[in-house]
Amino acid sequence: ARTLRPTATHIGRMLDDLTLLAGPTLPAGMTLDIANHMPDQAVLLDSGLVQDGLLNLILNARDACGGTGRITLEVKPVHETWIECTLRDTGPGFSKSALAHGFEPFFTTKGAEGSGLGLPMVYDMVKSAGGDLRLSNVDDGALVTMRLPYRPAVSATTGLVLLVEDADDLRALVRDMLIGLGHSVIEAASADEAMALLADLPDIALILSDIQLMGEATGLDLAKRLPPDAPPLVLMTSLPVDDTQFLAAQAIAPVLRKPFDIKDLTALIAPSELAAQ
Repeated sequence: ARTLRPTATHIGRMLDDLTLLAGPTLPAGMTLDIANHMPDQAVLLDSGLVQDGLLNLILNARDACGGTGRITLEVKPVHETWIECTLRDTGPGFSKSALAHGFEPFFTTKGAEGSGLGLPMVYDMVKSAGGDLRLSNVDDGALVTMRLPYRPAVSATTGLVLLVEDADDLRALVRDMLIGLGHSVIEAASADEAMALLADLPDIALILSDIQLMGEATGLDLAKRLPPDAPPLVLMTSLPVDDTQFLAAQAIAPVLRKPFDIKDLTALIAPSELAAQ
């Protein structure tokens, strides 16, 4: 599985692109309706992977419906905690075996025509992003519910960033990148230092923390200590993608893979600047 690369994403634009991708794959007797109820605010997610996942679900629904039918995708916020994507179709619904085993690799109801990798790949992507995927049946067909963490992107291109990194040289490098993007920076080398600064400085707009820090507490511990009204957190690491700490981090916050450059950082925290370049 490829590493998740969350960037500031406008859901409406992503769904417009999805419509352009999915439309030509549908037969003449099939309609695709997409309803977007998300606020016009950028969120942090891997738009490429999410778009691929939704396209996969649409193609599965198309195959289930046969030559005619209706596919409906609805995207909405749930308690500002989740982005919920529900996909309904007017096909025959999921079989009992599909409901029980649909996320297992190579399970397929398509015989020789299907690879069986569609739903399991979507499931793995959603789980690695800290979300959930469920299959069910409704009166007139199948229903797939995808939930992803609702993480608003940092809306301001400038502001005070709390940089938490115990390696002096790396901290200086990232600090220079942030200053180059117009941010003010305050630094900490440990989770304890970071929590003390957060308590003293209410103007912090973003926390950028390494996972492995000085002392016993990690960036994951810092994430768990943050109060509900804390500023957005982005974690960074050079850990392998299959490391347990890396996997745990992806379920908590966006993760920036080291080494990264100013363009990678810009895509995550200052997307309007990137678009203007």
